[in-house]
Amino acid sequence: MKKQLTNICTILIFAFSLTNALSQTKTLGLTKHFTGSDEDGYVLFTPIASDTTFLINKCGQRIHEWHSKYTPGLSVYLLPNGNLLKTGTYDDTTFGAAGGRGGVIEELDWDSKLIWSYVIFNDSLCQHHDIRPMPNGNIMVMTWHSISKLQAISLGRSPLNFGNSQTDLWGERLIELKPRGKDSADIVWQWDLFDHLVQDLDSTKANYGNVGNNPGLMDINYALNKKTRDWIHMNGIDYNPKLDQIVMSCHNISEIWIIDHSTTKAQAISHTGGKYGKGGDLLYRWGNPIAYKQGGLSDRKLFKQHNPNWIKGGLKDSGSIMVFNNGWDRDSFYSTVEVIPTPVNINGSYNNSLPYGPSKSSWIYKDSIPTNFFALIISGAQRLPNGNTLICSGPQGRFFEVTPNQKTVWEYINPTVGDFIQQDGQTPNNNAVFRCEYYPNTYSAFKNKNLSHKGTIELNSYIYSCIFEKTPPKIKTLFPAKNDQNVNLNNPLKVVFDETVLAKTGSLKIFQNNAVFQSYSIPNNLIKINKDTVTIIHNPFKSNSRISVKIDPYSFRDSSDNLSATLDSSQWYFYTSSSQPVVEQLMPATLDINVALNTELKIIFKNKVYKNNTGKIDIWENSLFKERILIGSNGVTINNNLVSITPTLSFKPNATIVVEVEACFIDSNGIQNQPLAFGDWYFKTVTTPKPITLSPLQNATNIKTNTSISIVFDRTIYQGQIGNLMVFENNLLIDSIEVSGPRANILGNSVTFDLNNPLKNASRIALTLQEKTLKDSFNTFNAAIDSSNWHFTTEKKLNSMYPQIKSSQKKTTIWPLTIIHNYKVTSEVEIKTIEVFDINGKAIPIRINKGSNDMELYFEILNGSPGYYLAIINGNDSNLITLE
Repeated sequence: MKKQLTNICTILIFAFSLTNALSQTKTLGLTKHFTGSDEDGYVLFTPIASDTTFLINKCGQRIHEWHSKYTPGLSVYLLPNGNLLKTGTYDDTTFGAAGGRGGVIEELDWDSKLIWSYVIFNDSLCQHHDIRPMPNGNIMVMTWHSISKLQAISLGRSPLNFGNSQTDLWGERLIELKPRGKDSADIVWQWDLFDHLVQDLDSTKANYGNVGNNPGLMDINYALNKKTRDWIHMNGIDYNPKLDQIVMSCHNISEIWIIDHSTTKAQAISHTGGKYGKGGDLLYRWGNPIAYKQGGLSDRKLFKQHNPNWIKGGLKDSGSIMVFNNGWDRDSFYSTVEVIPTPVNINGSYNNSLPYGPSKSSWIYKDSIPTNFFALIISGAQRLPNGNTLICSGPQGRFFEVTPNQKTVWEYINPTVGDFIQQDGQTPNNNAVFRCEYYPNTYSAFKNKNLSHKGTIELNSYIYSCIFEKTPPKIKTLFPAKNDQNVNLNNPLKVVFDETVLAKTGSLKIFQNNAVFQSYSIPNNLIKINKDTVTIIHNPFKSNSRISVKIDPYSFRDSSDNLSATLDSSQWYFYTSSSQPVVEQLMPATLDINVALNTELKIIFKNKVYKNNTGKIDIWENSLFKERILIGSNGVTINNNLVSITPTLSFKPNATIVVEVEACFIDSNGIQNQPLAFGDWYFKTVTTPKPITLSPLQNATNIKTNTSISIVFDRTIYQGQIGNLMVFENNLLIDSIEVSGPRANILGNSVTFDLNNPLKNASRIALTLQEKTLKDSFNTFNAAIDSSNWHFTTEKKLNSMYPQIKSSQKKTTIWPLTIIHNYKVTSEVEIKTIEVFDINGKAIPIRINKGSNDMELYFEILNGSPGYYLAIINGNDSNLITLE
């Protein structure tokens, strides 16, 4: 939109089918926009599993994007100089596929050029989740710090707080980097959790004590899930330059912590020093006082939260901390966004009466139907300059803005799935975003940058309107121009406005020699609108005629619903030529599909034509220039009124081909043909054979070792060139099946492959089909199927991977109440504890409901997959159960 956005903004979201005008509802991109939304800024986000970062305006339009070779790991920031500071997911073995793993930090300029890159991962350290740019140009980085099991035990960790296969323990280390060069940095400050522990297990160790008397330390034996390497699982940090303090979110503790950043490196290791005299000990903690023995279950306020951030000065509730309270472990499944007025003193210290205050949040957002707003993981929230709050519900890729009284005034749904863009109208899925960030339009990063929009991100977006202004669209250019001479008899008419327009309701008339020649009701399928250009298709005019056009004021409108002015026939008129070669047919015709890759192009004129002295024919493929054929070459031949054009290069499958033709041909009077401009003649080539079913399915589990391998395509297929299906078992090539050989059976639209040997149990099987091994009836070859897009896991045999539990006698019985999740436990003795493990010995979350007495209870496995599980009652009585 050409006008500056104002504060008053109303969204009219609607869409219609071009064929039946049935209304549609937007499902992707901008889906809500009402008065009260903050329009004076932009939203930055990087979809998970995508290498692209997007900047959009509040009208849901793409303003800019950056590309990196890494998917996010996980946060991203726009720096004041216009560069992008981005985390990336680096290949790693030590830290595996842990949630939130990153490992690399990049700085990219506005044009995605790499300015600086720094890797943080080795055997003991790995950047994860979040970083934070500092006012001094440094970068605060959150990392996992891995120590061995023996080291952890030496620090007082109980051996019982390790899983069966656990060999190490991950703590957290903050590192402040000062970038240097293109790929280096100096560590100018750091803080490590392992320097600030307390334990009451072993009095012979130096850090022995009671955490209830030492709340500035972390009890090494406390966690909501003790038997995990990722013990704390920090997921967000923020820095307060006024206080020189850092706040951290500790997911597995359900607390936020604040520490002093004014310390030296040595003081950060100790318990004294720094501006607040406590060294690297915690200045403040909040959310779960059970963690420091100062409360019970009813005192817990946070539930595996994300994104703590200080609300900036000048904004509503400035100085307080906003946090996204995910709601994991809450009594029911719902999330909240909360503002915590920390008990900070004038000097920046905290009122340390225990448990730490406040007793409740000062502002809480939750949906009117709480369970309608639930994000189990990731997510974040940010206070905006207008007092509203921008919320990212991460798993759903949903960004929305709410007022202080909790009214939703703006909503956007991320339309990307990895690097794939969904079409509007599709149901959003797999479109998660870690966080989104708002930047006002006064932010220095935008100075001297082109911030014009480039349309929506979502494909085929339904028509919608952002109402910001009241200036009607004005006509900028007419084709043909007023009083033009020798106008071609067939050329479409064009009106170019000074902004994007939409069809309204009205009429348009064309006059030929002062008589009505053609009349249109608007909207009309003979009137095409592409942004600011209206193209009018008409019947051929007569030669030597005066043509005039009248457009009434209700015909076109801009996105603010302002109507264009009347265009009178005295304002737009022109004269047709005496004669001109007329094109009767194009082959392939415009809008044709499934055109052969080696097709010959033909133009059929009404009368005989000849080659002009000069001229060229340009061919474009997917908007990229492909080939130029000069009129004097052998690639153009003429037989009477038939022109044949033979490209030297075959077309690609699935391509849009556009042909431009200059004034290459003349009639017997020497009059040139009207050129075919870009967009006048285009068609689509055939598509590649597309797999519609892979068997076994992608990411399937528990597959039989003697399974058959097959692919079903969307059409009949035949043997193509020589090629193979390659089978990998745990990353080792175990079989290569030639598609033209006896172990590949092609029948109709499917191909089945026979394996030499059965697969191994509990193995990851990946398959790769080489390209061009199969083809369809158009001789169009298949694209390759990569092993990253086709892999599955074979069934596991029940083995000794369960926790080793010895029971002196059987005292409990478990049986399913349903075939889904629910189990009943009865016992001869009081049931005090129950734990459930999967076949790998990993603890599984459960929900417990007490029975009618202490020797009876019910439990439900949460998010469990079908298979075998082990239930441990009172720490020593084991029962094998099956989840179907």
